[in-house]
Amino acid sequence: MKLSTGFTLSVLLLSSVTLTACDKSTPTYPGAVKTADDQAALMPETDSAEPLTISDININQDVTTALLADNELKHFDITAVSTKGDLRLTGEVDNQSQINQALLLAEAVTGVKTIHNELTVKR
Repeated sequence: MKLSTGFTLSVLLLSSVTLTACDKSTPTYPGAVKTADDQAALMPETDSAEPLTISDININQDVTTALLADNELKHFDITAVSTKGDLRLTGEVDNQSQINQALLLAEAVTGVKTIHNELTVKR
């Protein structure tokens, strides 16, 4: 059975798009390299002017991953909980510099709108 070139190309294109949509390997934490295509995959446009938002689960995971990747912060039990992009950071660190670093890392995560800093310095 001979297939038309248009049909074959359509099947290949659909397969490519499907496999690309299944790729969950693109991190959204600071330091991740994003191309224009990666950004489109992270925040696809809808028919309305409002883009889809990153889920709170992704924000929690990306902030936690960024904190664990930082050599100075990875040993602390810092909790990140996001609700509609509002991020709450809780935990104890050794000094104010570490709080500042945690805030910088969290601010850089895609989807974070506001940070409620509840980090404290150990006494």
